[in-house]
Amino acid sequence: PEEPASPPANPPGPAPSAPAAPRFLLEVEDPTAALGALARDRRIRSGATIAAITGSVGKTTAKEAAAAALASTHPAVFRTPGNRNNQWGLPLTLLAHADDPGGIGVLELGMSAPGEIRSLTGIALPQAGLVTAIAEAHLEHFASIEEIARAKGELYEALPTNSVALVNADDARVVAQSRRHSGRRIPYGFADEAEVRGSDYRPDPEGGLAFTVRAFGSAPVRVRCGLEGRHNAANVLAGLALAVALEVPLAAAAEGVRELAPLPGRGDRRPLRNGAVAVDETYNSSPAALRAVLAELAAAPAAALEASDRPSRRILVAGDMRELGDRGPAFHEECGRLAAAAGLDRIVGVGPLGTLLAEAAAAAGATDTAAAADPEAAAELLARDLRPGDRLVFKASRAVGLERALARLSEEQP
Repeated sequence: PEEPASPPANPPGPAPSAPAAPRFLLEVEDPTAALGALARDRRIRSGATIAAITGSVGKTTAKEAAAAALASTHPAVFRTPGNRNNQWGLPLTLLAHADDPGGIGVLELGMSAPGEIRSLTGIALPQAGLVTAIAEAHLEHFASIEEIARAKGELYEALPTNSVALVNADDARVVAQSRRHSGRRIPYGFADEAEVRGSDYRPDPEGGLAFTVRAFGSAPVRVRCGLEGRHNAANVLAGLALAVALEVPLAAAAEGVRELAPLPGRGDRRPLRNGAVAVDETYNSSPAALRAVLAELAAAPAAALEASDRPSRRILVAGDMRELGDRGPAFHEECGRLAAAAGLDRIVGVGPLGTLLAEAAAAAGATDTAAAADPEAAAELLARDLRPGDRLVFKASRAVGLERALARLSEEQP
């Protein structure tokens, strides 16, 4: 076109630069499969060391423990960010770190259907892998816990032959599934037959845990960290076993986990009004995870709970556990009976299944139970009578939004 006779009265500024065009585009039939194939190829070319972790409970904590233990001697450790453990998150994590020189990755593998763990293991090609535990979770998608075990056990079956399988010796289902691996297996746990063996677990009254570990008959090493509960001791031990299997000295690995602290929604403590303390377990829940919480509450020493002339209390605030299918009501009733047997001072159920849990606890002899339709109603109910030293555990599946109750109690002033 011809040049204008004269410039416009208000000439525009410089035109914005167009985004750079991609060098090329590939059209594929299945983007998810293509992403996995690309990540697998990059993983092979990178020469990185990869460890893989799955399990019904504890896999995120074990992942964090393994990464911390490995970082004690390796400068380039990466891990699954958050819970990006599916068929998109795992390949993207590998692609983001494929070129890290001397990289060691700890990858979390999640699933919602059979075949997914096998597929993810085939992409990651880990040199070491473990299943933390097998328990009732995702029963909405599986007919039985045996089906869950077989699906989790795909990790052991898909491990390359020259890779090592870490085996939770305290979980009979994990032990059985580990036999699907044709290569080396290293049992870990608190059982006598464990080669990486924990013992002398002690909760710290001020918060945290401690236990002793030996690896392949070595001298004992004392492990301490800011996580709480025997179930977390098992998760930390899993991370240590994985690091030792990848040739990190046990003493260095134990020092690496010393600074571990609870992740948000996974057991972190929060102050509430009137001097009460909340243990935030709102990220997720399952029958196995709730049983572990009940065991810790039942074992809490009375002296640590006496903070005034009005006795402080152990209070469970339990919301619905989702994805349990037709067996959901039965699991909630069972957990309600366990809560009553634990001798807790108060049990509050939130949501329709949480209400069922509280009703089962009352029927089993619990003397102080209540129910709330939603997290906001639970906060209003709890706010009426919080005492100094009360220890409240908030536990529910993520979809319940139980953290909203915590937020309201944290905002209120005496």
